[in-house]
Amino acid sequence: MNTITPYPVLAHVVNIIKNVISDIKIEYTATGVAKLKDGNDTIDLEQLFDSSGNFARILIKDPRDIIFSEDLLPTMKNLADGAEGNLKSALQKSTVIINGIDVDTLLILEDAKDEFDQISNSYEFVRPLEKEITTVKSHFKFGSNSFVLTLMNEKDQIFVTPEFAASFDAAVRKTVENDSLKVQEALNASFK
Repeated sequence: MNTITPYPVLAHVVNIIKNVISDIKIEYTATGVAKLKDGNDTIDLEQLFDSSGNFARILIKDPRDIIFSEDLLPTMKNLADGAEGNLKSALQKSTVIINGIDVDTLLILEDAKDEFDQISNSYEFVRPLEKEITTVKSHFKFGSNSFVLTLMNEKDQIFVTPEFAASFDAAVRKTVENDSLKVQEALNASFK
């Protein structure tokens, strides 16, 4: 029998996932560590605190993107909804980081993909290349032309910056740069 009592914030995040994936198996291996199993797939969660011990970070490793496929990102962004008292306060100060990217930035990245799709169906998101909590570098294509798109979610502004190889077609480059500015403006209007 498991006698580990998890941190309340961690338990709340685990319960959010459990409420959506009802047959998931939960194992707490420490007060700040949980392992969720859904068939052969595993989601690892760890709660860490900042240096003052006041703000929790929930680090989630979800290699199969189960949280994304179950559309849990909006719920993870609004952790404190429905909570009360000390738990609500702790949840409002908490940050959820999934596969190296915080939930806010993940939501912005999804919106950025949609914005590019609305501008032209020639854009194709290939895969993330680098992730650092609020910054994501992703491999994109415009038709057969590949480029790297950096999305930075700063406190007061979102930046969308394309990077091109030296041999990149100049006319396509100008189109991608202009479209990136349009996406940046739309994201800032929506999120900031």
